Amino acid sequence: MFKLPIRTWVCNAAAVFSGHQGAVTQQANEAGCSRETVYEHAHKVEQRLAQEPEPDAVIARLRAENQQLHHAVAEHQCEAEDRVLLDRATLQRFATIAFATGLSLRQIEELLGVLLPAPKVPDHSTLGTWVQAQARGAEEVLAVLDSACALRVQTLAVDEIFFGGGRLWSPSSRRA
Repeated sequence: MFKLPIRTWVCNAAAVFSGHQGAVTQQANEAGCSRETVYEHAHKVEQRLAQEPEPDAVIARLRAENQQLHHAVAEHQCEAEDRVLLDRATLQRFATIAFATGLSLRQIEELLGVLLPAPKVPDHSTLGTWVQAQARGAEEVLAVLDSACALRVQTLAVDEIFFGGGRLWSPSSRRA
């Protein structure tokens, strides 16, 4: 079956609707089709154009859709303002601070389970790796601070768990 390109259909329709005498015959000869085909194409193009919505209706629909999208974006931005970003760096910071305050890795894991969906909760071994990496970084700083501050300490209460009772430490007892 021989098919003509859409451009030919439009030219055929233009010839029919132009109203010029001989335009249909001339277009049929140029397109290599019959006059009947030219009239048929004109009719089908006219039907197709009648099915298309009016440009004003299309513009109105697009404006309404645009307005709805702007409203949705504004709602999502408001919702996002109330959310806390829990990226990897924040989770590592949370784990380090929680561990430094005395929580175990399993307790930290449990707390993160309250905040995050289950697949996103780092396991206790990952938390341990994070905490240990931070401890290594702090170790260098603390070594410098300890040596600079040790001679200025007048009285130090150390934790009885590690030193067998509520013994007080002072620079004089250190030297003894």
